[in-house]
Amino acid sequence: MNFKKYVTLFWAVTLCAGFFSCDDDVDGEGPQPADTTITSDFFILNRGNHEANDASISYYDVASGMLNDKFYENANGSGLGDSAEDMFVYGSKIYVSVTTSNRLAVMDMSGKLLKAVEPKNEGGEPLRPRYLAADKGKIYMTYFYGHSVAVLDTASLEVEKVIPVGRYPEQIVVSNNKLYVANSGGNDYPNYGKTVSVINLSSLEVEKEIEVAINPCRLEANENGDIYVISMGNYEDVPNTLQCIDGKTGTVKTLGNGSRMDLRDGYLYVLYAQYGKDELVQVSKYDASTGELVNENLVPDINKVSTLSSINVDASGNIYITDAPYTETGSVYIFNKDGKNVAGSPVDSKGYGPNTVWVMGN
Repeated sequence: MNFKKYVTLFWAVTLCAGFFSCDDDVDGEGPQPADTTITSDFFILNRGNHEANDASISYYDVASGMLNDKFYENANGSGLGDSAEDMFVYGSKIYVSVTTSNRLAVMDMSGKLLKAVEPKNEGGEPLRPRYLAADKGKIYMTYFYGHSVAVLDTASLEVEKVIPVGRYPEQIVVSNNKLYVANSGGNDYPNYGKTVSVINLSSLEVEKEIEVAINPCRLEANENGDIYVISMGNYEDVPNTLQCIDGKTGTVKTLGNGSRMDLRDGYLYVLYAQYGKDELVQVSKYDASTGELVNENLVPDINKVSTLSSINVDASGNIYITDAPYTETGSVYIFNKDGKNVAGSPVDSKGYGPNTVWVMGN
């Protein structure tokens, strides 16, 4: 592999996981606090530095205003592993994919490890669990190196089936008894994937594939069964693209640009931070039922967040955006539904590469 190809591959996988840098504001000040305050406890999943084995989970307690940055370590006496990609709280358990360590860590709500699922193929090679979804007592997880999706029973914590899909699958979402899988092809530079697999959850078989823009990585579903897709492009001349798959017809409509998104209470919140173009940074809000743009610049202070990594929205409409600088611990910036920074924000995650916020009560 030549040097240029190696570097491009590394950034492709890292960016699909989630780091986008933009210039610091010239005055050096962060967003100014508004009157609203942080109202809910939340977890922060810190991906960690590449091959540094320093992934972690932090827990913010709103009553005390204290952050426990060793949530997993304190419960288990050991570290979480290398490259934590996704987190899902379902029922009475916490599920965390730790991709480079090749494990799905299943914990109780105190953080105590119940089981580590460490999938391998017949040759003993790691399959690398990556993204998670849950429905009807099952956890679904993509195997990034296995080009497949596994079905885990949440009672027995056993993998019941592995379903082949496209190359290097990323995010997944459940809608109308179907599981949609973004097939990024992310490790096959420059031949990225451009399909979304549709799995029937009754038969657990792929019933079709839908062609979208190249390098699909992110999925969200609205209440009508329409699927929003963010494709990351090629990190060169093809930009990040936001599209919508009609849940009834399968037709695909391009809406604009996006890098990360979250869907909450009828609205789609889209973070756009185009790699290599620091001026293209914004948070937009769409009507999730129609795909119509509601607010193109919901968070005016977004350019003061230095290295944008993810966006999550809680039931009150508060927006959580992770800041993941490469050489120091990250932060979570919290904005209210009007895009104003809340008092107490940003929260220092005390971990490297924060990439997911899970708000309790959502």
